[in-house]
Amino acid sequence: MVAMATSNPATTMTMTRSVGRLSRLSTYMSLFNVCSWWSAQCADPGEQYDVASLLCARFGLEEQEKDYIIVGSQTGQLSIYYPHRRGYDATDLLLETLMPAPILGLYAGKFSGNVRNENTNQLGVLLPNAIAIYNVQAIGGLAEHGAQVRLQLHAEHKFKRVAFGLCQGHFGQVKGREFFCVVHLDGTLTFYEQDGISYECRFPGYRALPAPVSYCERTDSFFRFSASWHLQCYSYQDLSHSLMTKSSYQPTWTQGVGEGIVDMRVVQVKENCSYIMILGERNFISLDDNGKFIFILKLDYAPKCFHSFVVGYYWEPGARLITAIISDSSKLHIYEEANIIWAAQWPNQANAPVAIQRSNMQGLAGGIVTLGARGQLEVGYLGADPFTFQVQPLNIEALSFAQAHKELQQLEDEIKEAVDVRDMDALNQQAADQVRLSFSIQTDVSEDLDTLLLDVPADVAVKEMPSAKGLLRFKIKADLAELQLVFQTPNGVRCSQDTISFVDVVAGTSQELKLDFYIAELLHIHSTKVEVVASFVNPRGIPRVIQQNAHLPLGMFYRVCQPQKAAGIKLTYSITSRHVAPKLRTFFGEFLEGQADAHALGLQLLCPGLDKQSEVITVVAAKSSNRIRIQSDYVETFAMILERLVQTTLQLDSSAGLLKIDKKKLKRGVLNRRVERLMAAPFLPTQPILHRVDVHHETQQNIRKQTEKMEDLWQQFKTLQRQLQEQQEQEPKEALTMQIETNYDQLILEGDKLVDIRRDERRQRCDLNCAVALAKWIIQALNLEERVVNVVGSVLSVPVEDWTELSWEESMAPGIDMLHHFGPLTRSKSTSTHGLLDATDTNKDSFDYGRFRRHFATLFDRIVRLASSPQPSAGSGVDSSGAEQPVEVGEGEEQQPAKQADEIGRMHRMLGDQCLPLAPLKRKSNMTTSLEAVEDDEEYDEEDLREDVGYRKEYGTGTGTGTSTGTQKTSSQPRSEWVNEDFELPTTEELFSDLGIWW
Repeated sequence: MVAMATSNPATTMTMTRSVGRLSRLSTYMSLFNVCSWWSAQCADPGEQYDVASLLCARFGLEEQEKDYIIVGSQTGQLSIYYPHRRGYDATDLLLETLMPAPILGLYAGKFSGNVRNENTNQLGVLLPNAIAIYNVQAIGGLAEHGAQVRLQLHAEHKFKRVAFGLCQGHFGQVKGREFFCVVHLDGTLTFYEQDGISYECRFPGYRALPAPVSYCERTDSFFRFSASWHLQCYSYQDLSHSLMTKSSYQPTWTQGVGEGIVDMRVVQVKENCSYIMILGERNFISLDDNGKFIFILKLDYAPKCFHSFVVGYYWEPGARLITAIISDSSKLHIYEEANIIWAAQWPNQANAPVAIQRSNMQGLAGGIVTLGARGQLEVGYLGADPFTFQVQPLNIEALSFAQAHKELQQLEDEIKEAVDVRDMDALNQQAADQVRLSFSIQTDVSEDLDTLLLDVPADVAVKEMPSAKGLLRFKIKADLAELQLVFQTPNGVRCSQDTISFVDVVAGTSQELKLDFYIAELLHIHSTKVEVVASFVNPRGIPRVIQQNAHLPLGMFYRVCQPQKAAGIKLTYSITSRHVAPKLRTFFGEFLEGQADAHALGLQLLCPGLDKQSEVITVVAAKSSNRIRIQSDYVETFAMILERLVQTTLQLDSSAGLLKIDKKKLKRGVLNRRVERLMAAPFLPTQPILHRVDVHHETQQNIRKQTEKMEDLWQQFKTLQRQLQEQQEQEPKEALTMQIETNYDQLILEGDKLVDIRRDERRQRCDLNCAVALAKWIIQALNLEERVVNVVGSVLSVPVEDWTELSWEESMAPGIDMLHHFGPLTRSKSTSTHGLLDATDTNKDSFDYGRFRRHFATLFDRIVRLASSPQPSAGSGVDSSGAEQPVEVGEGEEQQPAKQADEIGRMHRMLGDQCLPLAPLKRKSNMTTSLEAVEDDEEYDEEDLREDVGYRKEYGTGTGTGTSTGTQKTSSQPRSEWVNEDFELPTTEELFSDLGIWW
C-alpha cells in the first residue's frame, strides 16, 4: 500500500495502523483528497461504461515497460492510453478505434499457444456474440510525434448464445498456457483452449442466472454465485467431464452469502491459501478457497466497485492484502483485510467512479486508476495535503430585542399564512391574484385535426371526428418555485397537452397556450366540462391550487338529424325564469343557424358511432308555454343535453344577478332554489339506469372470475417450471415440456380474454356515467328541499370509478343504505330510532348486490314521490303540480291534468304524430303513505328515543281516512297534510333531520 502513493514523496504519508485508527473518523467527512495526477475524457461522453470497461495491463512492447490503460465502451469505442508524465498530453492516446458491437469486457493474457515471449500478452475483447483476440503491435513515432499501437486480429470465436462475462486462468493447472471460458446469459459456460478445442457445460440445480464466475488456480476450481445467494465451488475436472460423460455432479462446497453481490475476485495471499473477496450490496466478505469465512465487514455506505491486491509477493511472510472500495458518494476507503486504514474523497467529482484499478505509471508507482460512468478517466494518488477548514468568525454583535421580536413576528406571519385555512375565500383570492388564468374553448368545431401528430387511434381517425380549439392565458404576479398545469377531460376526450410544468417562474411571466381537444376513444361521454388545475408552490414552500373550467361545444359530439316522433324516455323541463327565453335557439344556437323559429331539433350522437343503430335525441319546445321536452330511446344521449340546458339557464340568471346560491350552511325549510329558474317533471328512468348498473356489475364479476382463473393457471405454470428445473438431465422431458407449452398457450388465451373484458368494462363504465349523470341533472331541478338535492347529488358521484378490491357498486352501497334507512326517503314501518340503527348494522361479510339494487330503485321511487307532492315554492309563482307526472314502475300510469294533456298534444302535432286520445282523468282514493322522521335534538334521553313519533300524510279531499300506529281515526273536516298527535305541523328540519350526517 505504501507503493500506491510513493510517486511524490513530499506529499505522501506512510499509512500505518495508527493512522488507520485515526482515519476511522474520516469515513463521512474526510480530511484528505485523492490527488489528481493525470486525467482524460474518453471518446464516448454518454453513460456507456461499467466495471468491465477498464483494464490496466502490459503487452511486452518495450523494455522497462509500464502499464497501459485500455478503455472500452458499450457503444464499441476502444481506446488505449499510455501516460508518460503528470498531466494529459496528446501523445498519451495511442489508439482509438470503433468495434462492430458493444464491448462487454477487456482481458489481457496468453490466449494463444504460439506466444513465445513470457512477457508478451494479448488483448481479448468480449463482444455480445464473439470474442476477438488481438496482438498489440507498437509503431514508432517520427520527430516529435508520439508512438502508436495497432491491433492485429489473431483469432475470433463466435457464440451461439449471448455472452455475459469471461473468466481466464491456467485451467487444469497447466503451466505456460492460459485458457478462458465465456459465461452466457443463460448461465452456460463455454470453454476455449489454445488448440481450438471448445465445449460447453451447465451448472446443476436450478436455472442459473448470469453472475460473475471466478477461477482459483491453487485448487483448480471455479466459484459461482447462484440465484439463491449461495457461493458454490465446482472443480474444473467435474465441469470438463460433465458434457462427455453426461453424469451429474454436485458442488464441492456451498456457502450462503445472504445478499446480492456487486463484484467478486480471487487473490492468492499465501502459498497454501487463496482468498475469495466478495463485495456485497451492504457487506464486504472474505472466504478462503475451502469455503471458510475469514471476515464479514458491514458497510455503512452503498459500494460501487472495488479492487483487491497484494502488496509484496504472496510467498513472503510480510505480504499484505489491501482492498480499495469506492462508495456511491465518491469516497475511497482503503482496507487492510477487515481494518480500514485510509479514507479520502475526490474533490471535484460529483458522480462516483464505476471501475477502479491499481497501476504503475512512468513517474507514479501504485497509482489509482478510476473510470466514471461518462468516460472520465483519472489517475490519482493518496496525498497528505489536508483540506483546509477555516472556522467562520463569531457574530458578536449586540442582540436587539426589538429587532428579534420583529423577525419573530415575521416568521409567525409566514407560518400562519402557510397553515391557517380558516378563511378559505381570502386564500383562494390571494392564489388567484398570484396566478391569473384565462381559459376558454371556441364554440366552433374544427375538421383539420392532425391525427398523425396527435397520435389519434386508427379506429377514431377513420371516422374523422370533429375537434375543438382552446386557449389558455396565464400571467404570474409573484415568483414561484414550481407551477404545474393539468387539464382534466372526460373519458374519451384528450387534450393535446395534458400536463405542463414550469420551474423557477419569475414574476411578470405571461404565456399563451393553444390547445386542441379531440375524441381519442369511441366511448359515450357524460359531460362536456374541461377543467384546468393550476398547482403552484411559492419560494417559501407554500402550495396553492386554483382551477377554472370551460365546456366543449356540442358540435363535437352531435350532428343535426331528423327529429324522432316517439321515444321510450321522455323528460319535460319548465323554464320558469322570466329572463330566459324558452326557445331552442337559446340553448342550441350552433345547430339552428338560420332557423330562429324552430321548435323541434333532432341530434344524432357521433361517438361511439355504432353502425347497427343511430342514437338520436329529440328536443321539442312548446309554442305557447315555457316547457321543453327531451326524448330519446337511449339513456346515453341525455347527459350532455341536460347539462347544456341547466348550465345555460343558471348562467343567464347569474349574469343578470338574479340567482345567488351561496355555499354557507342552508337554513331549515329552504327549497331547491334552482326551481325558481328551471324545474323538471318528477320522473326518473329507473329501469334503464338499473340496466346499466346490472351490466356493469356483471362485467365486474366476470373480471374477478377471469382473474382467479388466470391466477390458477399461473400457479400451475410455475409448478411445471419448477418440476422441469428439478429433473435430472437423463430423465425424459418431452411430456413435461408439452404440458408447459399447453399451459402457456392457455394462459395467453385467458389473458387475451381478460383484456377484452376490461375493454368492455371501460365502455360500460362510460355508459353508467351517462346514466348516473342523467339522474343527477334531473334531481337538481326537482321541487325538493335543497339539502336533499345536495345529499343525493353527493351520493350519486360521477365519474364512476372501480378499484381492484372494490367496485363502484360496493363503494356506493353504504351511501344508498343510509339514505334508505334514515331521513325523509325512508319508508320503514318501525318508529324506533334503535330499529333503524339496527337495520344498518346488519352488514354481511359479502356484498349483497340484490339488496343494493332494491335500495337503489326504492331511492329513485321515493325521490319521485316527494317531488310529486305539493310543495310551497317561494317566489316562483309556479305550482309544481302543473309539472308532468311520471310513469312509475309498478304503480301504473298516473293521469295528467287536462291542461298538460293539451300542451303535450300540441307537441305531438308539431312532430306530425297522430296522437291517440288521452284516457279520461281518474283519481285514486284513500291513497296513504307513511313517512317517519326521527327527532334530531342536541340533547335527548334514551327513553325519548323509544317513543313513537310518526306522521301521517293523507291524500284526498274532505273525508279522507287513514291509519296511524294501528289506530283507526276518521276525519270529517279538512285537515292539514302533515299532522301528529298534538295536531302541530312538523318543521322541515324535523322531517330531514336524519340526513344531517351527510350535510
